[in-house]
Amino acid sequence: MQSISTKIRWMVAILSINLITIILVDIWLNSSQKLDAKVINTAGKQRMLSQRTVLELHRLLVDEEGAYERLESARAEFDNNFKQLNMAASDYRGFSNDEIDKTMMEVHAHWNRMGGLIDRYLQGDHNLFDLKTIYDNGDQTLSLMDKAVSQYEDAMMGKRLLAHRIQIFLAFISFGIILYMARTTLEIQRNFDKFLDHSQMISGVKNLECRGNELDVACSHIEYFLRNVEEALQSAADAVEKSEAATLVLVGSTPEAEAILEQNEDVMIQVSEELHQTSMRLKKLKNNLEKANSIRNA
Repeated sequence: MQSISTKIRWMVAILSINLITIILVDIWLNSSQKLDAKVINTAGKQRMLSQRTVLELHRLLVDEEGAYERLESARAEFDNNFKQLNMAASDYRGFSNDEIDKTMMEVHAHWNRMGGLIDRYLQGDHNLFDLKTIYDNGDQTLSLMDKAVSQYEDAMMGKRLLAHRIQIFLAFISFGIILYMARTTLEIQRNFDKFLDHSQMISGVKNLECRGNELDVACSHIEYFLRNVEEALQSAADAVEKSEAATLVLVGSTPEAEAILEQNEDVMIQVSEELHQTSMRLKKLKNNLEKANSIRNA
């Protein structure tokens, strides 16, 4: 059976671990949300860039100034963002999963196909059939990137949901430990009350004038009892001395009287030793209680 102090140590340890874990989960979730926003923003920008590429190609068709530079800038930015989302060494890679990887592979295939069509279109005669094919591939790339963004958002929400579940689970454990601590505290109070009742029974005095908590009152009752024991020991010692003096007077009377007196003397010595041992045990108990009280008040 575990002692109360051991139970309290275990409860404090579990509560401390739970609290530290909840704090660490909060820190991880808060820091992760910043990168989550960057990933979602980058993936969302890919949708815009896929359409901007087609738009700038149309502006190039009508000879709008700067359309070619904007077209190449959009293509370069799309390629750079795609590398950030898919490179193994990228920080964004930790937010991917099998579904996202599959979708991004399809995006990569459509983007490469559209890039080849754009290069051929720019080098050719700018026919409308090639332009329509580029539009169709751009719509497919947009649709796939929209799907990828939704998958990224689902992954982020799943991570947050897992963190919240961990926190709720630890919170329930902490709540249970708090209830158990309350129950243990009540048990300690009941034990103190019993100890106080026993000390009052030992001292034989119900209302002893003393101040302090339950432990102080119990120590006062035991100290009162010890004083009574010491007085009894002193009375026994005085009785032994008087009996020894009487023995010296009667020792020469008859052999039978001498034997009886020797037996009585042995009994008195034995009683005196037992009372002395009892007094020593009670004094040791008193010292232990006083040490416990001083530690508790420290």
